[in-house]
Amino acid sequence: MKNNYDIIFIAGAPGSGKSSVAKLLQKKLNSPCFEFGWIPEFRNKGDEIVPYEEEENIAFENLTLVVKNYIKHGFKNIIITDLEDKRIKELHNVFQQENYILFSLIVSDDEVLKSRVLGETRSSGYRDFEIAIKINKEIIERQLLLNEKRIDTTNQSVDVLAQILIKFIQK
Repeated sequence: MKNNYDIIFIAGAPGSGKSSVAKLLQKKLNSPCFEFGWIPEFRNKGDEIVPYEEEENIAFENLTLVVKNYIKHGFKNIIITDLEDKRIKELHNVFQQENYILFSLIVSDDEVLKSRVLGETRSSGYRDFEIAIKINKEIIERQLLLNEKRIDTTNQSVDVLAQILIKFIQK
């Protein structure tokens, strides 16, 4: 398999399939995978509680340093998922020296997205389907970003989605 990218970003609303596809791609590509939500929250700074936005900024800076260090040591196809759309919009500024691709997973049917978010087998505790639908619509309506491919996951299995993404990666 060709290693055409330093970084593979997988974005989308909750319930779009980001985590499931990322885990399968990680196995198929044998590459590191970072789910941004996994980065620990260290909100206490002595007696002071760090506001969420500052903590999120620190976590993103840490992720950036880690990923660039992996690239420096020859890793390819580093998978990053679960970034908020505001971070997705910043990717080119932060990673302009790296060769990356961005897959934005969307769901074209609100009822399908709602059922995924509320599904009992969902590994995430996230259950706010109204916010998920709002985020999904914002992604669908915004202009494509540099290096971005939008993939509709509505009627696709995780295995088929992984194959679709791999075809883009191998081009």
